[in-house]
Amino acid sequence: MEAARKLAERLLREGGASAAEKARLAFRLCTAREPTAEEERELVAAYEAQRDRYAASAEQAQALLKVGESPADTGLDPAELAAWTIVSSVVLNLDETVTKG
Repeated sequence: MEAARKLAERLLREGGASAAEKARLAFRLCTAREPTAEEERELVAAYEAQRDRYAASAEQAQALLKVGESPADTGLDPAELAAWTIVSSVVLNLDETVTKG
């Protein structure tokens, strides 16, 4: 989960303004290709669901962000970071990511 959080931090810093841009960057970094339109929609939908979940429960967001040895970036919104952490975990665990190349 820590690797997913670090990827999420990168997405929030470098991924652009929209959720779609962040989803495309996550997918491209992990699979070395652009996502299809459907893959992008699914990742954005997952992000939106997780964002709503963590926005409603700051305690759950903080608990997720405490996983791992490295500290979470406190300059980032916890609900956003938690949501993108979950999306990043999904992308990192795709068969295509694990068996890339």
